[in-house]
Amino acid sequence: MPSIPATSVSYAIPARPEVLIGITEALRATEPDIQRICDLIKQDVALYTSVIATVNSSYFGISSEVTSVERAVSLLGIKRVFTIIRLATLKNSLNKLGTIERFWDTATEVAQISSALSLQFTNLDRDEAYTLGMLHDSGIPILMQARPDFKDFLRGMNGCSLTEIHNREIERYDISHYELSANLAKKWHISESTAEAIRRQPYYEQTFAEPPDESEEMRLRLCLLLLARDISDVYRHFWRIPDNKAPLLNLSPILSFLGISDFDYADLKEDIVNSLALHQ
Repeated sequence: MPSIPATSVSYAIPARPEVLIGITEALRATEPDIQRICDLIKQDVALYTSVIATVNSSYFGISSEVTSVERAVSLLGIKRVFTIIRLATLKNSLNKLGTIERFWDTATEVAQISSALSLQFTNLDRDEAYTLGMLHDSGIPILMQARPDFKDFLRGMNGCSLTEIHNREIERYDISHYELSANLAKKWHISESTAEAIRRQPYYEQTFAEPPDESEEMRLRLCLLLLARDISDVYRHFWRIPDNKAPLLNLSPILSFLGISDFDYADLKEDIVNSLALHQ
């Protein structure tokens, strides 16, 4: 598998802000000071707003509106709230690159589907699966910032496979957004298995052809991500929404790894698409 090009250092990956570093340190305590963590969140208005908005989304299924971080922690637990905090902080950091709401809408959709699939087929933590989906294409806004022509370039990749997109990006920009997405995950201290699954998206067929080893957890994450992307693509076409970066996937090695038949997957895909439509 090709290594990350040396020129990748020219692409600016957002650093973790002080508030997130402070929260991380507070959580390392034997008995974390929950109020201290909540106070840190409130120091950043954009972060506080994002956390409250995310907690109140349909994904978390809270019956009554949450208006405070303290209430969010009591309902969801500090681990899940920390996942929300980290992703909201990252979203705020990347949004400084410009208006990319369509990007976040797609990322959130893939995240929700990844989380749903994790409950079906794995013992992977639901929030870890959600994080995987949110970050899977996070290198896109980084490339948009560095290369003004990247947005138009990506539109021209409609219908191309993940490998084709990766190779074309390497040829033109010396790095692909998949590599940048993995680099960002590592810099933000996301698990190594998640970062590697993100990086291997364009190499998925090679990855599943390799003999079983200690990377099985990474492959499981990669399966969830690729199926989530496939289902998300079907859902967008269901609503006749054009997707200019939709990959073409060979599902056979993915379904084989999970032990799922084509028939069972078709039923599952239909159920998830209908569920997404129901919550629109």
